[in-house]
Amino acid sequence: MTGTGDSGLLLLTTNQSRQSSLPSVKYTHPFDDSDESSSDGHVDWSPGDGVCPTTAQFNYCCQSKIDDWKNTASTHLADPKMLHDYLTAFLSLFEDVPPFYRDPPEAVNVSGRPRSFLVLKSSLQVRTTEVPNCDQPQKSIDYLQCLGSPAPVTYRTKAETQLEAAIPVCAKPFRSGYFTSIVLAWSYIISCRWVEILQQAGEESQILHEQGMQIEDSFWDIVTQGRWVARVKTRKGVFYSPWMLRREGATNKGDGWKLVTPNSFLAFETLQGFCVLECMEGEFLTGLTSVLIMTSRHIPPPRFAPPIMISTAPMRSVPRPKSMILLDMFRSIDKCISLSSTQDALDSLLCSAFFDPCVPCNLIGAASLGIDNRQLLSAVSNKRPHLSLLWAAAVCNDQVTPFLNMALCSLPPICLVAAFWTNTAQSFLQIKYRRMDSNASVIPRADEFQTSYLCRPELSVPWSPAPPFSTTPVENLSLEVRAHIEHAHRPLSWRIYWNLDSGERVPSSEQHPLRLMEAHSIDYSCSLSHSNELPSSERHIAEEQSGVATSRLFNWHRSYDDGIWLDDGNGDIEFVRRLQRHPWIIDPFDSQEDEPVEEPKQHELCVERILRWNSEVEQYRQAGLDAPG
Repeated sequence: MTGTGDSGLLLLTTNQSRQSSLPSVKYTHPFDDSDESSSDGHVDWSPGDGVCPTTAQFNYCCQSKIDDWKNTASTHLADPKMLHDYLTAFLSLFEDVPPFYRDPPEAVNVSGRPRSFLVLKSSLQVRTTEVPNCDQPQKSIDYLQCLGSPAPVTYRTKAETQLEAAIPVCAKPFRSGYFTSIVLAWSYIISCRWVEILQQAGEESQILHEQGMQIEDSFWDIVTQGRWVARVKTRKGVFYSPWMLRREGATNKGDGWKLVTPNSFLAFETLQGFCVLECMEGEFLTGLTSVLIMTSRHIPPPRFAPPIMISTAPMRSVPRPKSMILLDMFRSIDKCISLSSTQDALDSLLCSAFFDPCVPCNLIGAASLGIDNRQLLSAVSNKRPHLSLLWAAAVCNDQVTPFLNMALCSLPPICLVAAFWTNTAQSFLQIKYRRMDSNASVIPRADEFQTSYLCRPELSVPWSPAPPFSTTPVENLSLEVRAHIEHAHRPLSWRIYWNLDSGERVPSSEQHPLRLMEAHSIDYSCSLSHSNELPSSERHIAEEQSGVATSRLFNWHRSYDDGIWLDDGNGDIEFVRRLQRHPWIIDPFDSQEDEPVEEPKQHELCVERILRWNSEVEQYRQAGLDAPG
């Protein structure tokens, strides 16, 4: 095994004034500051108003993130990693990921139609409590996997240029043309394996080569010239491999296509033999992740330099060197395919590099401002080594800016299925928050929202990864939450199920335990020493991101709890009422928000609702709980 030099994702800048070829993060959400510039001076919100953090808290959060990422980047430079470290960390993600479409039962729930996607719907069931008499001990989460695409993925071409970032274990200057050829080879390998898996499941999947060409003799010609097709024929239509890659605008005449026997391992051996000979193990690893992230539905197509034509000499006449550590990767290919095919899985994993469970929703924008993308990539390699190859792929695919915008300028996608499979923190729902206050009459609002999600079968995932701020008096909790709050609902273990067309569910995995993740809220005790001056002109944009996160999270709560009451046990009633009208809290779709609320002159009784309420009260009283009147 070879490879020396910088093994990280370092942005190669020679001085502070030099501009990196990686563009800075571009905030894409427009900010309307008309409220602050209006003639009457009216301001809808202000720092420290009970919802928005104080300026000192904002500055403290932002500065602590800046320091954290700078220190992490510096540590990475002092302790570079080698190929084995990167590959081991990356493969650790897939230890518990179920293999792709293995042994599906009859009548499994697959939907699709011509010119659309072929989609498998499955379920993940999470056990959330050990309390034996809990009536909601499990939470079921449906998820989708792409089994086939209506057309191949396309890539755009660009001039062959040097990246301003080093990829892992790449001692030589980055050769973008060769990298494109490696990516196209991985596209073929994964698609070949896709055909083999579907064939084993009884599907009519095929791989075709132009004129029946064989990979033993013409591997590089087949993969770089697009002389292959991977498809599956079903009653719902013809679908292509979701990892089949074609140059944008390229057309295949379709002349002389012949069925061949898929051999993904031979193709893998051919590629890894070439990369070992050419000391391109780093490109080999990153080429795989470049193909895996192409299933994203949130970012534009990748851009590559034109592929380099590699010798088409018969590969059987050339000894293929083997690297045992690279061969380990092939054993995880089925799991890589499974994770890549799961909706939003890799997007959410990439964005999880920046998730901090200690930062509440009203400070998420400040935390984003604290990330300097000049140190970003080297810091990711040290702070989140299991994600470094995925971020290297984003750089090499010319997709780093869209991914950064998705992670830092808006609310990133959350895929709890991928989070549980990989034991990666993506949402406050996975975290056990340590209570800082011994007052038993209030609980962290994060505990309230967690319990609400985990004990209500119908609820979808909240729209913000960050936890809610502040606390909630126990007496203000809904009946459902009060019934379950002592059950300590947390994600404990998971199991996946096949969903059948009949509605039945069939287990498809064993029970997998989850690692408990703990966190605490930010300590603001030292934040008072920070200046009250705004840290940058981007403060408004950061505040908007925090506002969106807060609004989505609290309106998610409002949607299932018939309203929201922001009493934390400390404020007077008038203060709470002002908070209720805060622009970060109000329902943005409520057209009546500016109209005065009048008491009705007559109250019409709803007998059905009263009877239902009375039944619930009796139920919780019998369970030993006091229901609020």
